[in-house]
Amino acid sequence: MRTIFLSLTLIALMALPLAPVLAAGEVAIYTGTTQWIDKGAADEQAQICVDMLDDAGISNFWLDSDGDMDALADWMKDVTGDQGLDICVLYGDFPPTLYPDGNAQPEGSVGETFIETTDGDAFINHADYMFWGLGGRNEVGGLQNMMDIEGITMWDDNTPCNVTDEGKSISPSLPDIQSDRPFHVDELDGDWEVEVSLAQNDSGTRADPIIVRDGNLGRLIPVIQTAGGTEPKGAVAAEIIIWLMSTTPVEPAGKISTTWGALKADR
Repeated sequence: MRTIFLSLTLIALMALPLAPVLAAGEVAIYTGTTQWIDKGAADEQAQICVDMLDDAGISNFWLDSDGDMDALADWMKDVTGDQGLDICVLYGDFPPTLYPDGNAQPEGSVGETFIETTDGDAFINHADYMFWGLGGRNEVGGLQNMMDIEGITMWDDNTPCNVTDEGKSISPSLPDIQSDRPFHVDELDGDWEVEVSLAQNDSGTRADPIIVRDGNLGRLIPVIQTAGGTEPKGAVAAEIIIWLMSTTPVEPAGKISTTWGALKADR
């Protein structure tokens, strides 16, 4: 009887769908170059983020020198398409190793390729306009090319963004803010859609922080884009990352191993 039971169980397991399911990956935090936040403040926030991710058991590393741009690009190339959710945290700059200066490579950059797989990889950006770049090296073209949305922008200084119910649940540290570069929800196009709006204006057309996703591909997550603000950027970023990682399923192989382990324990 036991043999029949095990045989039927194995048949059932073999019938499970084998489509790949993403597992949590790694977080890279870069403060080598910053904009709209001085490096000392960025490093303080990065340390808070690192500590919270460590406490949550999430693999992460911090690159704190402008000499680390190549290392960041190498990491990004290595994890792109690896079937894991990987996240890059920036503080107002977009290193040219990820996206060449002056929009010189509007298609196929390391940064764009990173968010164009079904891994669901993400950029989190603090402080200045997402992908604008240090000294305005990309200006509005950075975001537009990364999203393939002509005309999308991030303007409107001092836009009130009040925390939503989802925002309160995901990030208890997030306060209501006056965003200087909110995300323009009403300018989304193509397959891009709002995954979660954590704080927004009354009409819902401006949001910060927000998670937007390109269909089943990558994510962009502007988080507290303010000029010289003292908001808890590191804590909010960590809470968003922890939420994303905790809602990402494990690989099917892990599920099968767990099930088989439970079966053996019951014998």
